[in-house]
Amino acid sequence: MKIGIIGAGKVGTSLGAYLCKNHIAVSGYYSRTYGHAVCAADFTETEAYQDIKAIVEASDTLFITTPDGEIAKVWDCIAHYNLVGKLVCHFSGSLSSYVFSRIETTGASGCSIHPMFAFSDKFKSYEKFSAACLTMEGQEGAIQKMRQLFEGLGHKVCLIKAEDKMKYHAAAALASNYMVGLFQASLNLLCECGFSEADGRQLLGPLVENNVRVMLGHPAAEALTGPVERNDAGTVQKHLKVLQGTNAEVIYRSIGKELLAIARQKNPNQDYTVLSHLL
Repeated sequence: MKIGIIGAGKVGTSLGAYLCKNHIAVSGYYSRTYGHAVCAADFTETEAYQDIKAIVEASDTLFITTPDGEIAKVWDCIAHYNLVGKLVCHFSGSLSSYVFSRIETTGASGCSIHPMFAFSDKFKSYEKFSAACLTMEGQEGAIQKMRQLFEGLGHKVCLIKAEDKMKYHAAAALASNYMVGLFQASLNLLCECGFSEADGRQLLGPLVENNVRVMLGHPAAEALTGPVERNDAGTVQKHLKVLQGTNAEVIYRSIGKELLAIARQKNPNQDYTVLSHLL
């Protein structure tokens, strides 16, 4: 297998570095901006291609790691070349393999691969990528080979239906990006109370870290604590009063409804009617 990477941003550079570190052959990089390809190629000690046709010819497997909006355009471009026997994979969390329109007519096979992993640093993220779980869907032949590759590197690989990709991506966004927003909302409230941002982070840090640890190791019903779980309608009402008219109130009510569903599961004999009306 010789993998050519089209797209030299955080995802492409990190994947290439990770594969090279594990002695998987990477032919090199192509990017719309040649300088980006050179940068990624230099970092991974591979080759930078100025011509997309050249990287197609030099590779038996193509990883498309461009932004989502560019994937279909890249496919339309490379589909004109000889792809017989090649694998084509993209790494979008929201797009399915259907973006490779009429791939069966090219002689190639394709799939979508999404690592549940935050590529935060172009030159360092690869160091922690071994812990990532990956989700795949697409043509059976492509999935079989990609699954063999990544499971051979120690990754857990899960399969998903193409029609579920957007819902899957929304779940990932809630657990990742939206948690950042939730944390910031909490931090903002502490700052309104007179705490510095640094002190706020120090106060919230152990609480967040412990909750994440418990959530990852236990069902939600076992992990849930707090006024909603205790059916403490009085405290929830006071929370809503001080948050009235703010974005934090919207967040509090929305997530509170989810917490209420968990609380009812945990405490089936409790009457949460008053709390339900409040939220």
